[in-house]
Amino acid sequence: MRDFLRSPLARLWVPVLAPTAGLAYLDRGTDSGDLVYFVHKGQQLLSGGWANTFADPQLQSGPLQLAVFGAVPNLAALAFLIELGVAALLLFVLGRLGLSDRARLAVGLVAVAAGLTHIAFVYGHPAEAIVPLLWVLAGLWAREGRVLSAGALVGLSVGFELWGVLGVVVLLLAPRVTDALAGACAQAAVIGVMLVPFALLGTFRMFDHEWRVTSGTLVGLLVGPGAHFGWPLRLAQASLAIGAGAVIAFALRRSVHSLWLVPLAVALVRLALDPVSFGWYWLEVEALVLTGAGLVLGELPTRLPASRLGRALGPQS
Repeated sequence: MRDFLRSPLARLWVPVLAPTAGLAYLDRGTDSGDLVYFVHKGQQLLSGGWANTFADPQLQSGPLQLAVFGAVPNLAALAFLIELGVAALLLFVLGRLGLSDRARLAVGLVAVAAGLTHIAFVYGHPAEAIVPLLWVLAGLWAREGRVLSAGALVGLSVGFELWGVLGVVVLLLAPRVTDALAGACAQAAVIGVMLVPFALLGTFRMFDHEWRVTSGTLVGLLVGPGAHFGWPLRLAQASLAIGAGAVIAFALRRSVHSLWLVPLAVALVRLALDPVSFGWYWLEVEALVLTGAGLVLGELPTRLPASRLGRALGPQS
């Protein structure tokens, strides 16, 4: 029992995942937004009519996410799977970044309290929290020279949501530009494996969708609500988001904080230029800011050595 209490399982995973599971229990019967639609499409993906899954232009979810939803169609079960999965992924990524169990515990509890896991389920868009965390991990692998694995991971993020392709910019954190190109090729290969079969064997209309600009967005102020926003404008939006991330990547490539600031730049520009605005979009920013907070928290002991910390606290009675 003493060994168990000293283990990461007792000191980190249980204290974070237990309240996450409790929250999932409360959420299991709530309206889960677009999740029902995704489950329906996921069941089609796992059926004999899989090739026509993307015949509906409105469907912008990736096949990997749909496959998970189709395999677990029970919404109560998905509440636990999504919320525990998001919390576990956050803890895992923070661990790969070298944070202590104490720092990971603090960030994990804040994430649960701030609604990261809750919103990921109740709005039915867990990819908004998952994809940025995958980008952070891919950026770490790229910095370590594991560019093919990093590129493949960014490619897999497209399996959750198509905008995951914007994560290509984290490959610029690789030691050399040629390494980044190799990673981008790996990313393209993974995306091709996931999407090309639908285009070759079925009706693939994902790129036929057009969005209507809504009020309350920057684009709405420029062109007016109701204007059409098609894929050419999406490509322009993507180019600006990737450009912003590239600037940060080259400016901070030697800093560990580039791992969350590069994806954050991409996310912020993407959201600022998006034709529509939904509350769950900000899960991207929340996940990345929590990651950055963890890195800052992990640096505090080195920035405030014991003697300096003692002076800051002053005399104790």
